[in-house]
Amino acid sequence: MKVTIRDVASKAGVSAATVSRVLNKPELVDPETKQRVQAAIKALDFHPNAMARGLSVSRTDTIGLVIPGINDLFFTELYRGIEKACSENNMKILLFDSQHSRHRALEGFTFLRRHQVSGIIFTSKLVDQDYDALFDRIGIPVALALTEATGRTPLPAFKVDDVRAVFDVVAYLVARGHQRIGMITGESEDDRTGLLRLEGYRRAILHFGIGYSESFVTSGNYRFDGGYAAMQELLKRQPINQLTAICTASDEMAIGAMRCLHDHGLSVPDDMSVIGFDDLQIARMVIPSLTTVMQPFEEIGEQVVRALLQRIEQPSELPRQGTYYMPHRIVERETVKCLNSSTSEEQLEKCF
Repeated sequence: MKVTIRDVASKAGVSAATVSRVLNKPELVDPETKQRVQAAIKALDFHPNAMARGLSVSRTDTIGLVIPGINDLFFTELYRGIEKACSENNMKILLFDSQHSRHRALEGFTFLRRHQVSGIIFTSKLVDQDYDALFDRIGIPVALALTEATGRTPLPAFKVDDVRAVFDVVAYLVARGHQRIGMITGESEDDRTGLLRLEGYRRAILHFGIGYSESFVTSGNYRFDGGYAAMQELLKRQPINQLTAICTASDEMAIGAMRCLHDHGLSVPDDMSVIGFDDLQIARMVIPSLTTVMQPFEEIGEQVVRALLQRIEQPSELPRQGTYYMPHRIVERETVKCLNSSTSEEQLEKCF
């Protein structure tokens, strides 16, 4: 049978409350009693329940994490940073997969609150005013990764500047002689990220005066299949559009687009240049290797944990809030063709 706190109390000759104090606030227990309780814990091989400990001190050593989908390739790289920072601070992680459902994401906060987490990290989906009442109800700190908040609740958020990043992508392509550039953006009912990346594309096209057309743009779902289907749609328009390059809102969609081009007998980058967004590990594995925008996932994960712990440990301090943009950069590999062979490296650098 499972050893309980009462078993430990009986063996040590103390009350269950004293055992609880030894576990949670040992500085309040006299040395002799503490030694007796610790000996009983060791003899009985007692492992205190983290939830029960959390209830006794109004918090646990656990952070909740709500993610859009466990199969999203970016999650592994973001999680690496979150886990590293949690480990350094002796914190554990309780994960909730919202399965790309807004309703389930809202359920996730309630689930994690019931499990007495000390704070919650929320990723990817826009946090708007619909979440405000929920945050008031759960009453625990929240921080955001790869998204931002537009409601009234002050929250810290860590992400890249999506508008600037895609603007830089278009600048990179223009510097290499591309004038007819398409875009595969994201698609979701509450997808602010996709809208921001599309806005970066539009601003750059207008800035460089190379002509914007709705027919140059289509949407996907950030995954391989979505990129494949979106590329098929762009190919149907290709006799009129005559695109030479495609920028995408994710590496998965970029790779899906590359596969579609391959299946249609077209070569990347000779027939079409493709550039992704994320710099996932798979970007280095495909042939040709993918030129893409690097998001510093690990650093974002570390920073969001630190901001959340600050809110947990110093609740009376002015809360850290607002969006913190982390640095992005273009990682050049093999999927972009330079159409202007006379362009020098010095000229290319001036575009950034």
